[in-house]
Amino acid sequence: MALNLDTRQRAMLHAMGITVWLPEPETAPAVLSEALAAPADAPAAAPLADPPVARPVPPPVQEAPPPTPAAPAPVQAPPPPAPVHASPAPVIPERERPPRRYVQQPVAGAPGLGWRLGPVRPVYAATPPAGDGGEGGWLILLEPPANSLPLPPAQRPGPDCARTALEGDAARLLDNMLRALNLQDHPRLYSAALHRVQPAAEGQEAPEVPALQPSLEALLRDLRPACVLVLGLATARAVLQRQEALGRLRAEPHRIAGVPAVVSYDPNYLLRAPQAKAGAWADLCHAQAFVTGRQMPPGAASE
Repeated sequence: MALNLDTRQRAMLHAMGITVWLPEPETAPAVLSEALAAPADAPAAAPLADPPVARPVPPPVQEAPPPTPAAPAPVQAPPPPAPVHASPAPVIPERERPPRRYVQQPVAGAPGLGWRLGPVRPVYAATPPAGDGGEGGWLILLEPPANSLPLPPAQRPGPDCARTALEGDAARLLDNMLRALNLQDHPRLYSAALHRVQPAAEGQEAPEVPALQPSLEALLRDLRPACVLVLGLATARAVLQRQEALGRLRAEPHRIAGVPAVVSYDPNYLLRAPQAKAGAWADLCHAQAFVTGRQMPPGAASE
């Protein structure tokens, strides 16, 4: 049986220390059988030829592996530039400025700081001009809207609407509330606006504006109303010289120069918060009680 080994298999056997022997020639078995069959007196056969000597198979030549390329040398990043220390900017001394002067800036706590009283006007056409010598009736104090824009004709109040410093829907809302008490035919119903005094421009002298409280007291002596209706938180704090919340001011009785005063909501606020209209109506009924002489229990306007 012949072993058909290729070069790779022979190399593996050689590496394991196994010697591979070549097979004998095909004539060796026939010669041996003839020797065994010959008789004993037969002359001795010629000695067999020496068996072939196995030749070791040389190991395969292994190819040298390709040389491994050398790793490139790491590239070192350039060092960061040295920080440049900027020289500090020169300090320029600020020019001393005089304190900004505001209108009505007397001693701290003086009444009417930053407000002025506008001219009084009759609310409806049936009301006679101020200074007729009568007494009783109403005086409505309110703050006009700041930075008001011109209204289109469709949004302007009609000629029969209450004539106050309010505009647009706020003016119509106040007119509806007054007409609900039948005040459109009242002989004495007046209103006056409180305007915020703008600070004087820098470098200009502040204009001389009468203080709010003396102006308001002089107006009350002239009109002699039965009640003052104060609309809005800013207006109430200005004329009452107090800093409480509107709910607290509405719940308490007030007097301005001896005249009863009722604090209520600004109509512009009622447009944003319709849920407060019930309280505004209670305030109007409270003021109406002063005008008609029917006093209401304290705290009725806070409902």
